[in-house]
Amino acid sequence: MLKPIEEIYSQREMASHIAAERIASALRRRLAAGGEAVLVCSGGSTPGRCYDALSAARLDWSRVRVTLSDERWVSADDQASNERLVRDRLLQRQAREAPFVPLYRQGLAPERGCEALTADAGAGRLPQPFACSLLGMGEDGHFASLFPDSAGLSGGLDPTGRSFCLPVVTAASDLPRVTLTLAPLAASEEIVLLIFGEKKWAVYQRAREGDGELPVAALLTSASTPVRVVWAP
Repeated sequence: MLKPIEEIYSQREMASHIAAERIASALRRRLAAGGEAVLVCSGGSTPGRCYDALSAARLDWSRVRVTLSDERWVSADDQASNERLVRDRLLQRQAREAPFVPLYRQGLAPERGCEALTADAGAGRLPQPFACSLLGMGEDGHFASLFPDSAGLSGGLDPTGRSFCLPVVTAASDLPRVTLTLAPLAASEEIVLLIFGEKKWAVYQRAREGDGELPVAALLTSASTPVRVVWAP
């Protein structure tokens, strides 16, 4: 396992801004190498301020394709939609020119939606390796929507697996979901794990010490680059 890079800050606002700076730097490095960059974004309550800060970053956003690590299977205008969060908080100001590749597909069941997304990735709409993946983590150790109780978790956490995404049903949510699997996420050129609160820090420490019951432990073990953990109380 590559040793994670731990950045600890006293304020969530500061941690959010630092995470935005790390993401912007990763995108600039990828763009400087030529071609396009893919930024994978997480949902939930944690990354909003990071997106606000990142939206002001000066870079060629027209060459940055933005997508999600996971999504609740609801339309983009639903309050529960991660796409809505990213559009409202990130795809503004400088970042408004970034093309967005949604996970949710209107009129399709999650299983068919995963097939469509996999086809998009295979056709080059989401070139890999991703330039950067911004991930969060729950108190149960899940990241993206790779929950401990989800069916097919072992396949989703296989670092050599061939599946790009999976449909997810979990007791933690009353909505069906889809999630990218570990394999494409772990291959990202930069991985930022943004977490807040003492409980999540304790969970992260358990994962870092090898608690295999926590899905995030597989990310720490399999990532092709040291995971950058940005935390504030």
